Amino acid sequence: MSESFLRRAVVMVFGFVLAAGAGAALLPIAALIDPAIRELSFEAALGFLFDLFQQGEGAIDPGVDLVSFADLFRTLVVAVCVAPLAAVALLGEIAGQRSWLWHAAGCGFLAAAAPWIARVAHHSPRAHAASPLELRIAALLFLIGVATGTVYWLIAARRPRASAPPP
Repeated sequence: MSESFLRRAVVMVFGFVLAAGAGAALLPIAALIDPAIRELSFEAALGFLFDLFQQGEGAIDPGVDLVSFADLFRTLVVAVCVAPLAAVALLGEIAGQRSWLWHAAGCGFLAAAAPWIARVAHHSPRAHAASPLELRIAALLFLIGVATGTVYWLIAARRPRASAPPP
């Protein structure tokens, strides 16, 4: 392996980790900023608390509930930040695409499409329909994907490939 290949791989991994981390940090911030999603999250949290209190004192296991919440957040981060970025970065590296538009728009579109991709994978009858709230969530996921792709582009894909030295 050449030194330039190894250097490129390290820069790509570093950019990938930072970009995915930035997207994961933006998810809860974006959910709190958007009023419709904040209201939906608040209603879900209240419903969760009421369910906990209705189960009785002996049935409450906060450790299991926190693990479930962590699993949900991890799944969301992978579906919205990690998988789109991995696909766009890999295809961009193979095709030699270094443009900001490729990385930002590609990550944005794949992140926004993640809920529908999951529905199609699970053969959901609602795979082709969307409510106004779902479209709003998709727009928010698109912006998070654009931010993730932009961070990756700034770190790992902004510079053009070094051409081979002349013989």
